[in-house]
Amino acid sequence: GVRREPMAMGFARIQGGRASLIIDAAPPPRGMESANGHASTLAFEMTSGRRPLIVNCGSGVHFGRDWARAGRATASHSTLSIFGYSSSRLGPERLFGRAPRAYLAKTPKNVWTRSDDLTETGQLFGHDGYSETHGMTHIRELDLSADGRTLHGRDTLGAMTPQDIARFDQIFEREGLRGIPFDIRFHLHPDCDATLDMGGHAVSVALRTGEIWVFRHDGVAELALEPSVYLEKGRIRPRPSLQIVLSARVLDRACQIGWTFSQARDNPSANDAP
Repeated sequence: GVRREPMAMGFARIQGGRASLIIDAAPPPRGMESANGHASTLAFEMTSGRRPLIVNCGSGVHFGRDWARAGRATASHSTLSIFGYSSSRLGPERLFGRAPRAYLAKTPKNVWTRSDDLTETGQLFGHDGYSETHGMTHIRELDLSADGRTLHGRDTLGAMTPQDIARFDQIFEREGLRGIPFDIRFHLHPDCDATLDMGGHAVSVALRTGEIWVFRHDGVAELALEPSVYLEKGRIRPRPSLQIVLSARVLDRACQIGWTFSQARDNPSANDAP
């Protein structure tokens, strides 16, 4: 069955069959402790049989200051980000010991997780890191099947409180009718081989083991497969990889996107025989 383990170091863990998820479900560090902090709230990583499938780009510290800063941004993590913004904003660089470091100046005030009113295996997460900038809250539902072969996800970006609705309406009037653009990113490990499928409506991801996972979505967003990087310690340069990106806009106070990752049957041709 599915195991939901208690939070350890601010990470929630969900295990089903041979698949496991780790979700960053704690408020980011603040002050001095945030010198190495990432804007990674509600990002998740997924492995299948110990093989990494969904990852975050990693720490770019070993590749110089620009990579270090880029690796900390929300867009370098497998979560939702409002275009041009991170869920925690980096402040100006200040001296930290002998090295200049940027602290997380603005972070979500509230990060929460709930599992009581969902399915037995699902878990709900939320954060208000975009409340101040856009009047938006990100809510993420993740439900891993007991056999670990299907992950159902639902991401909602919306104005939840009267203050946030007022802020959103204000921004909306200022922006005209273009809405608030956002992306949901799924960074794939560089050992994965991914291709767009079904006329661009799905992505097939092959692991080195020959296992194939298929990513599908409910059609609310635009789907793209884009280049990414994996910042792996001990390598001379970042490794090229790919990311699945869902892009949409909040036009009416909230936008909800449903998606699934499911393991393809082991041998479709044999199963399809009459």
